[in-house]
Amino acid sequence: MSKRQEPVTVTIKRIELDNVVLEGLGPLDVNALAREIENKMDQFSEEKHTVDTFKILLHTTLFYAAKVYTRSNNEEQKSKAGEKQLDSAIEKLNLALNRLPLK
Repeated sequence: MSKRQEPVTVTIKRIELDNVVLEGLGPLDVNALAREIENKMDQFSEEKHTVDTFKILLHTTLFYAAKVYTRSNNEEQKSKAGEKQLDSAIEKLNLALNRLPLK
């Protein structure tokens, strides 16, 4: 039975977001993530020399989407590599078993 998560309120760039529920994250984690997002937005604002909040938000969204995409692809590639190693090990085991004399 999964525990029902309580919604929290977070503020990012003076914008208050009510009833925020992120699966698997408690209130402290949600607030820490909100601070991280605000810091990343500040960083992009300085790097891009802009105060256009919408553009900064899009840069920040792309940054985090790229992190998720990269992590997902890395896990998928590790999984495929693991499958290949397992297939190779099974093939070698089958060859070894086939070479054993039958009684």
